[in-house]
Amino acid sequence: MKILLVDLHNMIHRARHSFIKGKNAIVFNFFRQLKAELDRHEPDLVYLVSEGRPKHRLEISGDYKGNRPKDRDEDFYSQKKIIYELIKELPVSLAQHDDFECDDVIAYMATRVYGEEDVIIISSDTDFIQLLERKNVSLWNPIKKKFIEQWPVDYLTYKSLKGDPADNVKGVPGIGDKRARCLAISDATLERFFEKRPEAREQYTKARSLIAFGDIETDDPGLKTAIYKNDLTSLYEAFKSMNFKSLTGKSWVKWENTMERLNESRTKFRTVS
Repeated sequence: MKILLVDLHNMIHRARHSFIKGKNAIVFNFFRQLKAELDRHEPDLVYLVSEGRPKHRLEISGDYKGNRPKDRDEDFYSQKKIIYELIKELPVSLAQHDDFECDDVIAYMATRVYGEEDVIIISSDTDFIQLLERKNVSLWNPIKKKFIEQWPVDYLTYKSLKGDPADNVKGVPGIGDKRARCLAISDATLERFFEKRPEAREQYTKARSLIAFGDIETDDPGLKTAIYKNDLTSLYEAFKSMNFKSLTGKSWVKWENTMERLNESRTKFRTVS
């Protein structure tokens, strides 16, 4: 069985910055991108994984992601709302935990729920490289259009040393990309470094706790999944009302074929409820 775990917000933001612009362009770009990934990977089950509040990370560091400016683009949020409504017409499932981020939920599903299945993660977020040590997990970068290879050093160690400016996570002072790669070669190499710089261990440990995936317990009631229907008529009418001519014209039969194939394959398997 092949499981596709889609980083939903990652895909929405890529749709936002696509070269196609205009009214409802984000909605158009999103669904065009989603169909392309469904056709490329031909999964049996698809989960679109949404974001929750990074509760445990904010408890560790109150300024986690605090460097990100407020986004006041009302048009973006209105189109995002439309996307959330329209994915309900697809033969997919939505997964979310109110107290954990998308990355944590995807890691939980890839390792605990579907740890014995073939899992493909769709995201350009490099944090998922942490999961590539597992034989059942692959990471597809939709921007580079290729599978990401496992690193020769431990990625979590590397990033905890270097830090993650995008999430406002500070690494060890004075450690850049090259030095972080060298220190992440082995536990012994890292320990020798801390013997020389014991004051660096605390910052490293804090960064590691922020970058590592959160520990969602098995059968956590906070993890919510919604199994959506396969209502292509409603989807077609919505696309038509937004004047998506390239989706509702001659190519619509391709949409029908893709969604019907997915709907048939998911009936063979029991999804998480």
